[in-house]
Amino acid sequence: MKAQTIDLGKPTFWQLVFSQSKVNGAPYTGEWLSLRSWKWPENTYLQRRLKALRQYQSSDFDQIAA
Repeated sequence: MKAQTIDLGKPTFWQLVFSQSKVNGAPYTGEWLSLRSWKWPENTYLQRRLKALRQYQSSDFDQIAA
């Protein structure tokens, strides 16, 4: 197994995330964010797959109930 070297002078990713948190005194600039209209993607592969699975399961239920 390779030994990991840690640079004690450089903060880790999570240390940066928490140090930039409003709770920890960092300035919050959420009000300055640009107001951009955003829409969820439609008709993606995963959405089509979920729809197909739901249709398949409902048809199986219909066959059992009959």
